Amino acid sequence: MLRPVAAVLGLLAILVLGGGDAAAQELTTLALPHPLQPGETAWLEVEVGPVGRREVTVATASGRIIGVISPFGPRAGQIAGVYALPLPVEAIADGRVTIGLTITQTSGPPRDPTRQEVPRVTVRVVP
Repeated sequence: MLRPVAAVLGLLAILVLGGGDAAAQELTTLALPHPLQPGETAWLEVEVGPVGRREVTVATASGRIIGVISPFGPRAGQIAGVYALPLPVEAIADGRVTIGLTITQTSGPPRDPTRQEVPRVTVRVVP
């Protein structure tokens, strides 16, 4: 009876920890154009190139998922576009935000995107 419970707990640990790959994720720190004023919101703008049927996961340095970009409309090899994701206020510290980007793959573990897959990420502040 303990074996199924141990198997389930082991699987949950692998899913939660990402198979141990989370520590290898490359983080990027971006500066806000100016400090947030009352009534303003910070947004990430993520330019996604040709990624095929993969998803781009955007998370804070602490691992909180900000959003998942699933560009399933473009044909293979086409640029997917620019996607805006709202930044949680608690992710911003000293006018900066640190994020990690991950590409999901059907035939392997998640990995960092290439410069062609995610050529640009910027922060924009809007009223």
